[in-house]
Amino acid sequence: MQSGKIKHWNEDKGYGFIDVDNQSEDVFFHISKAQLAKPITVGQNVYFNSARNDKNQLRATEVTSSSLSLDQDTASDIPNYTPTNANRNSNQRTRNSNRSSHNSRPNKRSLGSTLFSLIAIIAVAFYFFGDLNSTLLADSIESTTVSQDVANNTSQAAVSGITGDAQVDNTIALIQQGGPFPYPNKDGTTFYNREGRLPTQSQGYYREYTVPTPGVSHRGARRIVTGGNPPTVYYLTVDHYDSFQRLQVP
Repeated sequence: MQSGKIKHWNEDKGYGFIDVDNQSEDVFFHISKAQLAKPITVGQNVYFNSARNDKNQLRATEVTSSSLSLDQDTASDIPNYTPTNANRNSNQRTRNSNRSSHNSRPNKRSLGSTLFSLIAIIAVAFYFFGDLNSTLLADSIESTTVSQDVANNTSQAAVSGITGDAQVDNTIALIQQGGPFPYPNKDGTTFYNREGRLPTQSQGYYREYTVPTPGVSHRGARRIVTGGNPPTVYYLTVDHYDSFQRLQVP
């Protein structure tokens, strides 16, 4: 089961795309596979299962707003087992035999073995939580460092006179200098042009970058899509790839 956010939704046609957590390739989904309360909105958190079709494209097989829904569906596929009378009688005889055998043997568990088991459990717990704390601390430091670097470089790389929009111009500057970007796992990844709004090119020609939207806590709907490596053409979309405007970038 995977998680992500809805990055595009076409209400009229009943399909959209999911921006997958920790994965650059988006996942297509159709309303017939979605178990979501309406209205479906961009930025909505979802959980889903997916598979590739005969064209090697990722398609969601089921989409829901709660991971528990998928877990319950999976559990319902497991057949129930009802023991027969013969099985119950056999199991009862086995339990009686085990109890009789256990009562006839002296208890071999000593206080020393019990203490040893307890010490081993405590040691494992200390190791696990110590390693978890170290990982969380490292992630926190890395996230803070990246955020500071983005802020510093954005302020230094501000470009004026290209579009007049500070966030768009700053994103262009970061692209030209190679980052750092606000979403390093998403920015610079391949844009597949699934909607066909841009001229057809070979896969890998287009790249997409996030344009921050003031007052929005998630990635928002604005992107810059570049063509070529290094980029020779720049496009701006403010509505999740429904339309594009070509930018004149020196």
